[in-house]
Amino acid sequence: MNLQICVPYEPCPFNCPMCIARNRKVFENLYETYPARYFEELQFHISKGTYNYFILTGNTDPTLNKHWLKEVSQLLSGRNVELQTRNYNLNTYDLRHIETLAYSISTLKDYLKSWNFRKLERDDRNNRLVIMLTREFEVLNHDNFNPMGYNQITFKKLQMTADEETNEWIRKNAMIDHTGILDIVNHYNGTNVSVRIDTNCQDSHGRYEIFREDAQIYKAWEEE
Repeated sequence: MNLQICVPYEPCPFNCPMCIARNRKVFENLYETYPARYFEELQFHISKGTYNYFILTGNTDPTLNKHWLKEVSQLLSGRNVELQTRNYNLNTYDLRHIETLAYSISTLKDYLKSWNFRKLERDDRNNRLVIMLTREFEVLNHDNFNPMGYNQITFKKLQMTADEETNEWIRKNAMIDHTGILDIVNHYNGTNVSVRIDTNCQDSHGRYEIFREDAQIYKAWEEE
């Protein structure tokens, strides 16, 4: 079981067309209005020992609030902490307490540049490349795929959302033929590069709970 900790919402400049967070409800920002209460609640849930993994995520990119990221990651120091981001310019960020840095990409252009992102990272950290499975990636197979120095690769199938405009984009652009991706997964099975396919990141049952910016625990992303 992991705890997904949501950064307080602000408009996201990345505006990814397949984003599953598009037009989700915005919750009260207790981090801003009553920070002592926010951290009291977060510390309580951390200390319960229910969770063995903590993921920094949200309805926007967690790196958009640098102070929140620093304070929350410090609170989680010494634990298994993953930062999920589309921000490829993290040179000025305090990432000392991040165990896994997960970069998301959605185009072949980003894939070809991803070795540049990897140069920023420490070799003692888990460095994950998350590839959103658009049709562009149907050209990949184990002969032309390069993990670019990442020790973890996650291929993520696009998920339908509550936003119909986003769903229309997904219907037109989601990968249909996964033969090449399955070929890559099989090829790396048993190697020191962990490669997996995430078919349903929205299914929280038995996998994770969500700590939102209102300092409440939710069982699912759709729960209000």
